Amino acid sequence: MNTSAVARLLNVSHSTIQRWVTQLNMVVERNQLGHYQFSDDDIALLRKVQDQLNEGIILQKVSISEKKIRKATVQKQHSETNKEHDRMIERIVRLENGLKTKADDVVSYQILQHRSDMEDLQKLVKKLEARIEELETKKVPPIDYFLAAEETAATKKTKKWPFMKTIFGNN
Repeated sequence: MNTSAVARLLNVSHSTIQRWVTQLNMVVERNQLGHYQFSDDDIALLRKVQDQLNEGIILQKVSISEKKIRKATVQKQHSETNKEHDRMIERIVRLENGLKTKADDVVSYQILQHRSDMEDLQKLVKKLEARIEELETKKVPPIDYFLAAEETAATKKTKKWPFMKTIFGNN
């Protein structure tokens, strides 16, 4: 596991994990890029450190009895193709991790955008409900009122303008 994953697991920052490793002189494996790669034993040890710190012991007085002993390892002679293969695998892993991060960012942005859209729609629905309520409570005049208004409009004479006769002729 990398530093960020361990930090999330222990609910601390990645810089806290790095500080614990350096202050306690822990021996932790590193990948080709020089980043820490924590094993299950390393994580268990970090949990013990966290427990001691939670009990009130200061970092300088934290004791870790299970310090790893650095073993000498014999490097295998890799042919040029094996080295290239290892570099390609590392690059693929980095690209996959970057892609996951980008995908998470896109999904987070979309969720926030959808939430905003839904809030706007909820406001619109409330506005429409209020308008419908307002229209339903208004008193609607009876149909006789409309019929009387139509008869009045039909019986009204239209006023003819005298100058219209002179301009357009007698109609």
